[in-house]
Amino acid sequence: MIISIDGKIVDPKKACIPITSKAFMSGFAVFETMRTYNKKVFRLVDHIKRLFESANILDLKPTWGPKKVCRAIDDIVYKSKHKESRIRVILTQHQLIIMIEELKEKPVSFYKKGVKLVSYPGRRSIPYAKVFGDALCYLANQYAVKHDLFYDSILVDPDTKFVRECSYANIFWVKNGKLFTTDKNILYGITRDTIIGLSDGCKFKDIKLQSLLKVDEVFITQTSSGILPMTSIDGQKIGNGKSGTLTENLIDRFNKSIYSE
Repeated sequence: MIISIDGKIVDPKKACIPITSKAFMSGFAVFETMRTYNKKVFRLVDHIKRLFESANILDLKPTWGPKKVCRAIDDIVYKSKHKESRIRVILTQHQLIIMIEELKEKPVSFYKKGVKLVSYPGRRSIPYAKVFGDALCYLANQYAVKHDLFYDSILVDPDTKFVRECSYANIFWVKNGKLFTTDKNILYGITRDTIIGLSDGCKFKDIKLQSLLKVDEVFITQTSSGILPMTSIDGQKIGNGKSGTLTENLIDRFNKSIYSE
């Protein structure tokens, strides 16, 4: 792993921030997770835009500006010798921290056979910002991890029962050949935005968990994995229990799009 703090590469064992920092004391920081394709950061400008939108929501007022952050990321990616990289950028009020490591691609079987989800009650307190120290998302993801059969958790609003997103991913579904996703109270993912653009007219709609269990196809989108088909939720089979036709079509479009870029 390579770590850069304020533009300078440091020994990972010695990398630190002040213990009195608001980022440590209160989680007062924002972050982005990015990845490379062909050793180029996927939609870097859009990630940086979202990073600073998150900072504005928190009224963070960072000392680092967008252009300097972009240059710092480009610099560390250039120095990396990884085939493909996973990049975590953390922006505090006074510091910029960049961590880069070799990307571990998901098994091919995940894309061919799909993965499973489990529901988890909760809603993010600041859904439109990617904030540091989000305990809910961490706990929801760990809940899925502890139950070995599940890839991730779906966050279900305890009051309305609406499905919003997964702990670290956005969610789409297909019903009668039409593609849907929600656009309310979620973090607008960069990969999510790409898929909406590649689709033949994605519609925005709220959906409750019980209705989601009855759709034809479900897939999630996230930076590190692209599109992953879902075959079951809470042990209940979705559709025919296999990756759907529209999902596979979008995976193909997405792969062609990113590598043509």
